[in-house]
Amino acid sequence: MAARTEAPVVCLLGSHEPDYPRNRSVKEALQAAGFRVLSAHSRAPFPWRHFILALRAWRCLRGEPSLKWIWVTEGGHRLVPWVRWLARASGRKVAFDPFLSRYNTRVEDRKLYRPGSLQARIAHWQDWSSTRAAHLLAFDTQEHKDYFYRNYGLEQPYLILPVGVPEAVFHPRARASLPNPYPVRPAPVFRVLFYGSYIPLQGVEWIVEAAALLKERDIRFTLVGEGQTYADTEARARALALVNVDFVAPVPETDLPAYLAHADLCLGVFGDTAKAANVVPNKVVQAAAMGRPILTRDSPAVRRYFRAGESVALTLPAHPRALADAILDLRNQPAVRESLGREARKVFEENFSIHALAAVLKRALG
Repeated sequence: MAARTEAPVVCLLGSHEPDYPRNRSVKEALQAAGFRVLSAHSRAPFPWRHFILALRAWRCLRGEPSLKWIWVTEGGHRLVPWVRWLARASGRKVAFDPFLSRYNTRVEDRKLYRPGSLQARIAHWQDWSSTRAAHLLAFDTQEHKDYFYRNYGLEQPYLILPVGVPEAVFHPRARASLPNPYPVRPAPVFRVLFYGSYIPLQGVEWIVEAAALLKERDIRFTLVGEGQTYADTEARARALALVNVDFVAPVPETDLPAYLAHADLCLGVFGDTAKAANVVPNKVVQAAAMGRPILTRDSPAVRRYFRAGESVALTLPAHPRALADAILDLRNQPAVRESLGREARKVFEENFSIHALAAVLKRALG
């Protein structure tokens, strides 16, 4: 009788939100790649979570001789240095998924802290200390990898693990199979959808300015969500007296497929920050998973996977007139929109599906 082969084990360690798309897709991809996934997780307040996580991680390490990797999840910057010590003591290795640069996000993109301030220095140190302590780094785009390696002098191995989505939620569906979440109107309208958390890289203010240029057309914008720039964006829409823009409060993730399916065009991001150029946004991948037509800002990160005019429509960042013209052009070409959605789904399957992510992880960790 052949000996049973023990499945390799990975411990996911962090104080992450388990339902955040990045964390779910990493776990699902690891399982699809044949790994048994253990969890060392705590949402306890700092500093107690460190003690709880250390205890739970040690239990995983002590009880699982086939465990070779501790994967520190997104946002775990403060955890990696001491996890490296724990790994060294037990003969394991540490992989870290920073996902976002603390400095780039808080100082350069959202401008929450002034460069040179104590908070900015702390964010920079957290990026530097965490990424240099890991044996292996994971990034969602090549552009994010280049940012980290350029700014923090990194040399260790890395892998590019694109963002994924819960495929049980986001998959191609006929409109008729989902309830229509949009208000019924007396005349047909072309529905343009955006949803997000109103962070600067999303550039929602430029969507409102484009809506102002199209207010005489049969085009209606639905903006779902709230966040940092929401108040200013909503105030600008009121100042412009826009009647073609609907602001909708955040909805559960499970409601988004209905919005996507009944939209004629799905919007990505349009900010002109460096971070906006380095990401393939969740909303773009979710729309691609459903085979919907997408319009987003041109960027190296998006072009790495999508072909302009073939699987995605691209426009200039922070440019309302270019955005409005692109929307109007797509409004008048239903066959092009259908083709964009169909090709976007192919891009998703090849690069962002759980199957594709699992192959990346199996090569890197197997």
